[in-house]
Amino acid sequence: MDLNDLNFLPEWDDSRYKVGPDDAGEEWRRGPARAIAKAMYKQWREVFGLVIAFAENLADDGEESHPASTKALIYENVMIVAPKIIGAISMDLYVLKMENAATIRINCKQMMEQIGFAVLMGWADDSHKKVIEEALFKFKELFRQWVSTFHKDGFEDEWGLFV
Repeated sequence: MDLNDLNFLPEWDDSRYKVGPDDAGEEWRRGPARAIAKAMYKQWREVFGLVIAFAENLADDGEESHPASTKALIYENVMIVAPKIIGAISMDLYVLKMENAATIRINCKQMMEQIGFAVLMGWADDSHKKVIEEALFKFKELFRQWVSTFHKDGFEDEWGLFV
C-alpha cells in the first residue's frame, strides 16, 4: 500500500490566497503569516498521511467495536486541522484566528490521545505512534511561529477567552 494513496488532503494552492484589491497594501503584513501557514499546512499533510495510514491499520470489523470507535475518533480529529488553518489565514480578526488555532491544538491533542490509547490497548505498534509524534513536533514548531504572527485588534471577544 502506497502512503500517497492514503493522503487525500489536497496540496496547498497559492491561487486561493491571492491578494485582492482591498488587500494590496496589506500584503507586507500578511505575507509572512501566509508563508508560515503554507509550511505548516505542508507539514500537516505529512502528519495527515501518517495518521490515516495508522488509522487504516486499526482493526475494523464493520461493527461497533472499540478499535473501530477509536479509528472514527482519530479520523474526526485529523480531518479538522487543515480547514482550520485555511480558515484562519482567510480572516483578519484576532479572536477568530485564535479560535481556529485553539481548535487545531485541541484536535491534535485528542488525536494523539486516541493514538496512544490504540497503542496501549495493543491495537497498534508504538513505533508508528513515535513516527507521528516526530512529524507532529515539526508541525507544532511551525504552529508556534504562525500564532506569533497574529496581531491583537480592537475587537473584543464577547466570550472573554482571547482578551
